[in-house]
Amino acid sequence: MNPTLQKLREIAQASALNTQGSALKKQQVMASCAELAAPLIRAFQDVEKEYVRITILRQIWPGDYDRRNDQVGGLLVMLIGSEQAPSGLKMAMPQGFLTFEVVLKSPDAHVFRCIRETAGQRPLTMEFPDGERWLEYFYKVISDVIEL
Repeated sequence: MNPTLQKLREIAQASALNTQGSALKKQQVMASCAELAAPLIRAFQDVEKEYVRITILRQIWPGDYDRRNDQVGGLLVMLIGSEQAPSGLKMAMPQGFLTFEVVLKSPDAHVFRCIRETAGQRPLTMEFPDGERWLEYFYKVISDVIEL
């Protein structure tokens, strides 16, 4: 085999190994974020059958609130991450959305983030130092939304 073909083969093999390595690393990051977000997902599942206050539904969907799902599960816009291993969730809230997610900020440093999106304004991002405070904020938000 001539030297040029040998060099091209080496580059192709290195590229394939690099691609496999980055895919594996991405899966590991997603798995670690999903593991840290698991208490939030369980908490959401615990309350998803609870009823949302009518005043909140009117604020979210003023035109057709009476035809919408009136349970907390109806506020879910999307799961963040994969469906098998979600790393957060996005919910409809009055005047916008609220996202709870776990992200990798630097190697071995996860951040518990909450993002409030409102129409016409910049998103407000809150970062929590640990999962307990993040989860407490989720509980506070849900307690303001549901009928107790």
